[in-house]
Amino acid sequence: MNQTQSGPTQTYGRTIGRILILQLLFMVFTIVGLGVFGFFPALLAVMAVVRQYKRETDDAPIHKMFWRYYKELFLKGNLVCLPFLAAYAGLIILIQHFQQIGLNQYGIYACYFVALFLLIFWIYGLPALVHLNMNLAHFIRGTLLISMIRAVHTVGIAFIIIAVGWIGINVSPIVAVLLISTAAYWWISIALHAFLGFVSEPEE
Repeated sequence: MNQTQSGPTQTYGRTIGRILILQLLFMVFTIVGLGVFGFFPALLAVMAVVRQYKRETDDAPIHKMFWRYYKELFLKGNLVCLPFLAAYAGLIILIQHFQQIGLNQYGIYACYFVALFLLIFWIYGLPALVHLNMNLAHFIRGTLLISMIRAVHTVGIAFIIIAVGWIGINVSPIVAVLLISTAAYWWISIALHAFLGFVSEPEE
C-alpha cells in the first residue's frame, strides 16, 4: 500500500521542486536581462524546460536546460513579445481614453474585441514559440485556429492568465511574480494537450 502511494507522492514532490527551482531561475534571469528585456525570455525558458520534462527527451540538469533555452529564445522572445505587449498596453490606454471622452459604445466594443483577439493570440503564441517551428503567417493562423477548436483549453489558459493578473492588481505584484513559474507550468501543460493531434512537433 505504501509502495503504491510513494510513486505519485514522489512525482508531485519532484514537480513542486522543479517549479520552485524554475521560479528562482526565472527571477534571477529576469533581473539579468534588465527586467523588461529578460522577462519574456525567462518565461519562455520556463515553458521550454517544462515541455522537455513532460516529453522526457532531455535529462540535463534543470539550470543548464534553462540557460540554453534562455539564450536561444532571448532575441525571438523579445522581438515577438515586446511589440505585442506595447500594442496591448496602448489598446488599454485607448479604451480608457475613449471611456473618458464618452465615445460611442460601438468604438469601445471594437477595442475590446481587438483586446480579446490579442489575448487569444497570447494564449497559444507563447507556447508555440517553444513548441512549434513555423513562419509568421502559419504562426498567427495556427494559434487562432487552435484557440477555436480547443475552446476548453483556451478558457483554462485564459483563466490562469487573468487570475495572475488579478492577483497582481488587487493583492500584490510580488505575489503575482512568485506565481509565474506555477502559472507557466500549467499554461504550457494545457497548451501541449491543445496542440496534440492538431499540429506536428518539429524534429529535434
